[in-house]
This record gives sequence, C-alpha cells and structure tokens, in this order.
Amino acid sequence: MRLYPGKRNYLALESSQTTDYPEWEEGQAAALAQPTTPPPDPHRRTAAPLTLQSVSIRSVLTLAMPAIGEQVLNAIIGLTDTVIAGHIRGTANTIAAATAAVGLMTYLQWFAGLMTAALGVGATAIVARSTGANRTRVANRVAGTCVSAAFLVGVVTAIAMFVLAHQVIALCGLTGQAAAFAQQYLRIMLITISLQTASQIGMAAIRGAGDTVNPMRIMFMVMVINGVASTAFTYGWLGAPAWGLPGDAFGTLLAFLTGGVCTSVILFTGRRKLHLQMRHLRVVPHVLRRVLKIGMPSWVEGVLLWAGQFLIVVFVINARTDPHGYTLAAHVSVLRIESISFLPGFGFGIAASSLVGQYLGAKKPAEARRAGHIAAWLALITMTILALPMVLCPRFMLDLIVHSPPVIQVGFWPMILAGVAQPGFALAIVFSGALKGAGETVLPMISTITGVLLVRLGVLALLLLVIWPHHSLVKNLTAVWIAVVVDLNYRAVFNYLAYRHSRWQHTRV
Repeated sequence: MRLYPGKRNYLALESSQTTDYPEWEEGQAAALAQPTTPPPDPHRRTAAPLTLQSVSIRSVLTLAMPAIGEQVLNAIIGLTDTVIAGHIRGTANTIAAATAAVGLMTYLQWFAGLMTAALGVGATAIVARSTGANRTRVANRVAGTCVSAAFLVGVVTAIAMFVLAHQVIALCGLTGQAAAFAQQYLRIMLITISLQTASQIGMAAIRGAGDTVNPMRIMFMVMVINGVASTAFTYGWLGAPAWGLPGDAFGTLLAFLTGGVCTSVILFTGRRKLHLQMRHLRVVPHVLRRVLKIGMPSWVEGVLLWAGQFLIVVFVINARTDPHGYTLAAHVSVLRIESISFLPGFGFGIAASSLVGQYLGAKKPAEARRAGHIAAWLALITMTILALPMVLCPRFMLDLIVHSPPVIQVGFWPMILAGVAQPGFALAIVFSGALKGAGETVLPMISTITGVLLVRLGVLALLLLVIWPHHSLVKNLTAVWIAVVVDLNYRAVFNYLAYRHSRWQHTRV
C-alpha cells in the first residue's frame, strides 16, 4: 500500500498496485520513488533526449516546427470561419454583419480559453521541468489534475456565457442582423467549450513533455474537418443543408469535438511521456495550488490583455455610429491576416518555453538561456518576412478575407500597421514564453499590464482625444493599431531586459 501525503497527516491508503504519487512537492516525489523509465526495447532506436545535447538551431526547430505547424493550422481554422462569413450570400451590409458577428465570437472564444490559461501555463512549466528530471509520475499527476479542472471550469464558463449572451452582444453595440448572427453562432459554440478547454490544457501538458508533433496532428485534423464541414453546412455543399452562418458554427463545433476526443486518446495511450489513467483525473488540491501559483500571474496577464482589447471593441471599434459593423469586420479581418505571421511566433515561443524548462530541470541554465535567444532570432526573421505582404499589398490581403469595399477601406492603414508591428511582436512573444517556461510568470504579467493599460490605452486616448478629436471609422481603427504597434514594441524591450537578468534561472516550480 502507499500513503497520500497531506500537510501534516496521511489521508488515505491505496493498493500497492498503484504507482503514481500525488506529491506535495517535487522534492518529496524524488524521495518517495525513483524516476521510472520504460525498459529499453533492443529492437527500437530512440533519439537521445534534447537535454543531453547542446542547444542549437536544429534542436530549437525540432520542437518549434511542429508547434509552428500547429499554430498555423490554428490560424487557418479561424481564418476559414472569417472567410466563410466574409463570402456568404447577400449584400455588402449582410457580409459585414456576418463578419462582425464572427469577430465578436473570436473575443468570446478567447475569453473562454483564458479561464483555464493559468492551468495551461502551470502545467507546461511543471511537466517540462519534471520531464527534464525524468519524473514521469509528477508529470502525469499534474496533467490529470489540470485537464479535469479545465473541464469543470469550461462547463461553468459555458453556462455563464449562455445566460449572459444577449447582454454581451448588446454591450458590444451589435444590432439588427449582426446581433442575430452573433446569437446564433454563440449558442452553437457554447456546446463544445468544456471539451475544448480540457483539450487545450491537455495539449499544453503534451507540449511541456516535449511532444509538439501530436498537438500538430490534432490541429491538422481539426482544420480539415472545420474546413469541409463549415463550408458544406454554410453553402449546402456535399449534400449538406445550407444553414448560412449557423452552418459555419456547426462545422467548427464538429471539428473541436473531434480534437477533444483525439487529445484524450493521446493522453491515455501515451507510452514514453505522458500516460494518464483514470485515477490521474482526480483533482488533487495541493497539486492544483502548485499549478495555480505558477499560472495565476499569466492568467491575470491574459485577462487584462483581453479586457483592454474588449474595451476597445466596446468603446472605439464598434461604436453606435457604425450600425453595419464595418469597423469590427475590418478589425477582425486584419487580425486574421496578422495571425498568419504571429502564430508561427507563438510556435517559437512554445519551443523556447519547453526547452528552457527542460534544460533547467536538467541543471543546464546556460543552455536554457541560449535556447531562448536562438528561438527569438528565428521568430524575428520568420515574422518579419511574413509581414511584408501586409505592408506592401494591404488591399489585396483584405480582399482575400472579406468581399466588402467599405470594410476594405476602413482596414487599409490598420493592415499596414499590423505588418509594422510584427518584428517587435516576435521578441515580445518568445522572451515571454522563455520566462514562463522557467516558471517566471510575474515579469511577463507586469509587461502586459503596463503595456495594455498604460501604453496602449494611453496612446489611444492621446490620439482620439487630442490629435484626432474629430472621429471617423478610419481614424478610430487606425488609432487603435498605432497604439498596438507602440505597445508591442514596449513589451519586446521589457521582456528582453527581463530575460537578460539571471533571476529566472533560480525560480522554483
């Protein structure tokens, strides 16, 4: 039998058949049991762990390329939904209303994901450190606790959003056809939120264990199903009913349901890294507290970033003077195009986070530091190249997304500014990810708080209240993106300076 350690007493006994320990802390886990490794298979070749090698461009790309693939696939999913909305049958006003509705859903989906962001960051950091130290029991227990907690939080979030759907849509100023589209889309989207949040946390744990290939495979499957099903149910192709915009939402629902099931299969059938069993899904309070201790600063960071963006939508982008939703439709179109650039950057950020955590777990801080720098340079080069079409041919890029001349006119200058922002965004993403991989989540949080609340909103207020007091749709959205450029470059400098210091190398998780 075995003992479950509590604060000062032993709470339960279990059969000697169980082999994982819900540890009070990682050090205690090492004392309770030796790290377990599967017996070697003489007929199978296995690569040496990354932490036994010196970090290099190749080792960064080994983790980054699947993560970049996953992020690009994720961008294509959102891009597909927006393109379908931007090309539904109807007038230019109908197209703008549908695109604005899908844009609002983007913010609400972002909010739903944020509710479990603390679990994702904490799980990634602890699983990465545990994997680097070859402590698979710790990794399994943390992953199982986080997946279960994410599912429960997702259920509560879905219920709250269902009850408050009408109020949220009205707050954003959507009226008439745009509001009706948003209501239809939201009701369908809420069905999958709990499984989607659990899937996101499960994939975060898988990445922390150094496996970025399987999450990419899952996202590829989700992308294909979303593209086929959403198109079919929107336009009535392949014998499916033509539901219009609700068909777009229904296709996305089917895709994410499939993704959640596939993530569960990988977690429960893993052989060399994470391998959950049903007992791991019990939420262990002290494990959850340990995860949240690391992840809460990132949660606060994400919520404040979302709040700053959402306030801009409420008070600037979707003002009552824009009843057709041209500004929100243009803003969302620019964001979707920009995502093709910055989501690969997040792929390098994921690689930096995983490598930094694993090298610190292997007691190699110099290699951890070098991994962050290599990932930053690769992200900078990649995102700068991908930003060039945004700067050089903005109208053409926008027309690919939404076939509405008024929307393209409003989004012209914001599209150029989005391209200008990408180099700074690359550095901000990777150095933030590297710090979080080390368990240092407070400094990235401070960076985001000051960047969004002071820099972004401050610059926006200066432009709209002092420099451009006479507002128009074009000036409002252009001012928003000028503020975004200043904010992202500020955060790039802040996170780089934080990474230069060695404090994060000694952070305990």
